[in-house]
Amino acid sequence: MHKAYAATPIGQVHYRTGGEGLPILLLHQTPQSSLQFKNVFPLLMDAGLQVIAPDAPGYGMSDTPESPPSIEEYASVLPYVLDEIGVEKAIVVGHHTGASQACAFATAHPGRVIRVVLHGVPWYTEDEKEERLSRLHVDTALKADGSHLTDRWNWIFSRVGKVASLEACQMNAVHTFWAGETEWYCHQAAFKYDMTSALKAISQPTLVLSNSGDLIHYIWERLKGLRPDFTFTELDGGCVYIIYDEPERWVNSVIEFIKAEA
Repeated sequence: MHKAYAATPIGQVHYRTGGEGLPILLLHQTPQSSLQFKNVFPLLMDAGLQVIAPDAPGYGMSDTPESPPSIEEYASVLPYVLDEIGVEKAIVVGHHTGASQACAFATAHPGRVIRVVLHGVPWYTEDEKEERLSRLHVDTALKADGSHLTDRWNWIFSRVGKVASLEACQMNAVHTFWAGETEWYCHQAAFKYDMTSALKAISQPTLVLSNSGDLIHYIWERLKGLRPDFTFTELDGGCVYIIYDEPERWVNSVIEFIKAEA
């Protein structure tokens, strides 16, 4: 994998890329970074794909915006990343908040998106949006006794500890404090985003992927009524870290869709 930066209107965006063949753009969930896809990089490259995985602004090693961006603004950096690499079109894959960015990119730049894969689509009702906005902020303030670390670890472990690897749990905890005081930026953007209009506007062949252990798996069934023309694939079990913990199973689902569409 090659690491580099692309200059964009909202700061430098760090990305990882490697492999040759059909380009595939991977958009991570919040508050993680391109490292979310660390375990699928080699599998996708071995499958003959050029992998491109940026850190969203404010996460990983990308610059932090001066104010909270919208989902459209997060997606606006993606053409700059592709241009930096010399890629005209790509398959776009988004997970959770990354799925929102994938929708925004696919609808704003349809000529640059070959296919779309959405995993864990945050298509919330207005009531669900309000509820999530009401508990937006994570306390990342440092405490002398280190309890800020144990408190966050205990919260993560209470939700997914029975099914997730310790490494995946630690990655989430580390990324939370790495993002720091602005960790909430992309979550706010996703909860305010007009996902309904974006989903209706997508014109590319699209796979909606979900796993039954994901906390927002219930939305997968809801989407079938909105876009019955999409392809729907359900993975059993796992949790929000399934891409990291079960890379082979996840990659197989994505590759199956790509080959079927091709």
